[in-house]
Amino acid sequence: MGSLTSDAAPVGPQLPLSGKIIVLDPGHAVKSDSGAIINPGARARRGAYEREVALAVAIQTVPLLESQGAKVFLTRTERNAWRYVGFRRGDNRARAIFANTLDADAYVRLHCDWNRNPQFKGHTTFYYRWASRDLAKSIHNAMATTFLEHRDNGIQRRSFVSVTAKMPTVLLEMGVLSYKPEGELLGKPDFQAKLAQTIANGLLDYFKTR
Repeated sequence: MGSLTSDAAPVGPQLPLSGKIIVLDPGHAVKSDSGAIINPGARARRGAYEREVALAVAIQTVPLLESQGAKVFLTRTERNAWRYVGFRRGDNRARAIFANTLDADAYVRLHCDWNRNPQFKGHTTFYYRWASRDLAKSIHNAMATTFLEHRDNGIQRRSFVSVTAKMPTVLLEMGVLSYKPEGELLGKPDFQAKLAQTIANGLLDYFKTR
């Protein structure tokens, strides 16, 4: 009759995100094949660029998710901060196809809002397919709980999130660059770190029962 030997590897508790594949998509920073900027993103008044804020938050979110067992992929990185495409719509579709090819369990698009009304402010969570609503709820709830002093613009359904992505997909507007107080906050490393932790918390909550 067989028995376990003394050198058998111990089986520890499984990390909550073990086996999960997550794609983080820091928005904008798109150049044409010739090098011209075709999707620069917004900018705070004399302040932070949306593309830089989104990338900084995404980079800081990666180790938080990996420490919980997830495999995390970025659509652009610090070393490759720009994407090069033939046309803008092709870039949006290509990123969704990238997530599909990886058979990702979640696809989170990170953005900062901008509005002609200088008083418009707050965070907004968007989704499109009904299968994405639970992911939107989890990330929205994490944002609403963490940033109590910020306006909560709720969860909204919009087709621009992605019609191509096959997995649960959310587009998060983390704040409004055109609102001066938020524009200043979004450019600060400690606020970006807080956003990263909040997004990671929302994903952890989402995967608790999956």
